[in-house]
Amino acid sequence: MIDFELTDEQKQLKETCRRFAEKEIKPVAAGFDAIVDPRESFPLELIGKGCELGFHTLLVPEAYGGMGGGLVDFSIMMEELAVGDAGVAFSYAATCAISRMIAANGTPEQCERWLAPFCADKSGEFALGFGGTEPSGGTEIFYPEGDPRFGTKTTAVKKNGSYVINGSKQFTTNAGQAKLYGCLARTDKDAPNFTSNSIFFLPSDTPGFSIGKIEDKMGHRASSNGALVFDNVELSPDDLLGEEGKGVEILLQTYHANGVGMGSLALGIARAAYEMAVEYAKERNIWGQPIIRYQAIGNKLVDMKMAIETGRLLIQRIAWASDQGKHGDDVNPSMAKVYASEVARKVTVDAMQVLGGYGYMKDYPAEKLVRDAMVTPIYDGANEVLRYFMSLEL
Repeated sequence: MIDFELTDEQKQLKETCRRFAEKEIKPVAAGFDAIVDPRESFPLELIGKGCELGFHTLLVPEAYGGMGGGLVDFSIMMEELAVGDAGVAFSYAATCAISRMIAANGTPEQCERWLAPFCADKSGEFALGFGGTEPSGGTEIFYPEGDPRFGTKTTAVKKNGSYVINGSKQFTTNAGQAKLYGCLARTDKDAPNFTSNSIFFLPSDTPGFSIGKIEDKMGHRASSNGALVFDNVELSPDDLLGEEGKGVEILLQTYHANGVGMGSLALGIARAAYEMAVEYAKERNIWGQPIIRYQAIGNKLVDMKMAIETGRLLIQRIAWASDQGKHGDDVNPSMAKVYASEVARKVTVDAMQVLGGYGYMKDYPAEKLVRDAMVTPIYDGANEVLRYFMSLEL
């Protein structure tokens, strides 16, 4: 029998995140969005408040100080936080997915070294970042064919028992804020891309490592995205996550969490837009009655609601299957992100239309929600690329 009821713990998590979004995020979200300099718009104090509640450790096993949650819990948290602000939610989403990657593939020594101090931090200063996207674009690292000329350009060359990393990464979430960074690098330039990538982790103060440009973005202003630069960065074999050459495989496994996290985040944006549009439509009077009573507006709101509810069902089915170890389920985790991100784009634009001219003004949050939604089909795997890989499985 299918049961859609949340557990008592999940209901408590949902309520905690909802209250946090309502009381802590929403009152300051517009202010951070309006900060011109992207280097100043990361809300460290706000992120720290969420860390005090354990948001950053949701997917870390209890053995290392985490909450030991699953992807259904992750979907709940991401949606609720994103209703408050997508940028804030995105910072937690990246950190949670990366911590899950470490927990699933790291040795006990690595998990103790990397995850224990991360979980112990309640200030928000020990965020995690991961550099995958190359300057040529995120699609580059997923080159599926055998020609070694294509794929990841960042290299990790063995020298005197160490790995020397050179290259750069773009658009890294939490760039300039994280204390620990992951990096996808090519350990064999003469082998096919899919079998020659490896993943390394390094502290932010590692010699030769630096932060490049912090991006000035259209939306998600409260998250920090920027470049990572590797100039003869020397790492030991102990800094290698998993086996050499298994980097792309590990990264694709991580997309179970990414699909759920990014899909739920997009859904949160859509829900915020829908709730705003419903409230406005009940209050705005034209020709003697609220505009929600007009069929054109009512039908639009119903369509928005149906799309959001459908997206949530898809995401939670995928999250549940992953939590149960049913990775062979015929619904690919990337579907959660692709479907929900396109729902977010449509719902936010429709919500702006409901508000009419006021929707275009910064006095209302509609235009911010549109800006925040526009990137969701692009990041963490462009929807076109994710569709391509899903089609290969058909």
